[in-house]
Amino acid sequence: MRALYILAAIVLVLFLIGQVRVGGRAEFNVNGFFLWARLGRFHIKILPMAPKEEKSPKQKKPKNKKEPKKPQKDKEPTPLPEKLGGALEYAQALLPVGLEAAKGMWHGLRVDRLELELTAGGSDPADAAMLYGQANAALGALWHPLTKAFHVKDGTARVRLDFDAPGTTVYGQAALSIKIGTVTWIGLRAGVKALIGALAARKRLKIKRQQRKAA
Repeated sequence: MRALYILAAIVLVLFLIGQVRVGGRAEFNVNGFFLWARLGRFHIKILPMAPKEEKSPKQKKPKNKKEPKKPQKDKEPTPLPEKLGGALEYAQALLPVGLEAAKGMWHGLRVDRLELELTAGGSDPADAAMLYGQANAALGALWHPLTKAFHVKDGTARVRLDFDAPGTTVYGQAALSIKIGTVTWIGLRAGVKALIGALAARKRLKIKRQQRKAA
């Protein structure tokens, strides 16, 4: 009975870990481009990176002289048609598995936050109004494909008019995430399929080599 409780606790812990989301967040504004990696509620800043402290140069230690390597016997090179055939055999076996895994990752990916803001500005009200209309049209053309291609949980898009701004400015923020459990399941499934496919391709190539030698 105790073993069942331990097993149930392990399954519960693994399930909870699988629900943790990993991903990243990117932001673009007038100050530049910023990037964070996400693990659950924790965010690690990647860009821009903090400047590294300059370290005093260390004296290089003299390298020990290595003994001369013994000459190896030259192996017979594999013929080019055989190399190409082997590569094609493995590609045919592994490419569908890779595409299936990529499709699963794409469906499991979620856009937690998507924000786009265009600010149309200018000292001349007529020019600013013209920029405002152009910005609305551009944002509308950009927003629809993005929300159609991704599962967006929270998204906003807006255009502002600012007569004090020198021109048009752009602000964008996007946060993507996927569950650890989804990544693990897709990785394990793809790994097993890739291993089976690679072994089958290896077996077929071995049979072909034997047939060529027997001919």
